[in-house]
Amino acid sequence: MNIDPRKLPFLIAVISLPSVAVYLGAGEALRVSEKPSEYIGLIFSILAASLFATVSILGDPGNLIRGGWRTAWEGAKGVQFRLMRLTYLFVLYMAVLFLLVVTEVIEAKCLTGLYWVHGVFAWLSIAAFIMSMWLPFEIKNIQVSRLEQEISYRKAARAKRDEQRRREEARQDRTSD
Repeated sequence: MNIDPRKLPFLIAVISLPSVAVYLGAGEALRVSEKPSEYIGLIFSILAASLFATVSILGDPGNLIRGGWRTAWEGAKGVQFRLMRLTYLFVLYMAVLFLLVVTEVIEAKCLTGLYWVHGVFAWLSIAAFIMSMWLPFEIKNIQVSRLEQEISYRKAARAKRDEQRRREEARQDRTSD
């Protein structure tokens, strides 16, 4: 597995910041107060819904670049890889929401032996939130990439039309002579 050296600080932050927060008692804080859990549930529900809509719109086959199937396939491969990363983030959001429900059940049933799950919930919530920081940039990059593909397609189509027009004009000039 190759990790881009530029992304290494981000990976370290995603692992270490939630770990430090849990070590300092974030899990226990979530257990004793219901408000943070409510906010986490609200935030991740909104993030999951908006991410689902974004992936659906960006992944729509109708948005593929025009041209032959090979051109569309090559253009779609990069976009599909990026959309898969967004899909993993969506699954992470669902895991956070699942742990929210589990921690509420643990708290309601007073299952003191499972209070450690609150720490897992805190860690995953913080990590998912940090991972969400790159989301707007990733979506922008996908859109820029698609825009550049569309522009190059239109330029190529225009060049082809111009070439056909020049040939037609040259043919007319030869026939009129």
